[in-house]
Amino acid sequence: IVNTLVMSIYERFREIGIMKAVGASNSDINKIFLYEAGTIGFMGGVFGVITGYIFGKGLNIIASYFIQTSTSEGLTTFSGLNLFEVPFWLFFGAIIFAILLGIIAGVYPARRAARLDPIDALRHE
Repeated sequence: IVNTLVMSIYERFREIGIMKAVGASNSDINKIFLYEAGTIGFMGGVFGVITGYIFGKGLNIIASYFIQTSTSEGLTTFSGLNLFEVPFWLFFGAIIFAILLGIIAGVYPARRAARLDPIDALRHE
């Protein structure tokens, strides 16, 4: 996230200079990059939770296929086996953690963007 935001600063150097030239304060620039970092964290958290859920369900299906018990009729499979069961609250916790981690990772790039000199930023090409 840090690398993505630092590269975003370099790509938007001129935009940041224009915003500061028309009156945006350092805290305004700081907020823009922190919101962006939080959004990246949110999207990563949602993608991670969905991927983890699908992967866990797939492993449950594979495990229930391979774990068999012998009965008097022969081999049967466990149909309701849940080796990878995750509580529902943990999904929200993971997303909130990803957002917070994104914001923490965005502090350095946000401060760096806020401290840019508008004249240097407008000269930069």
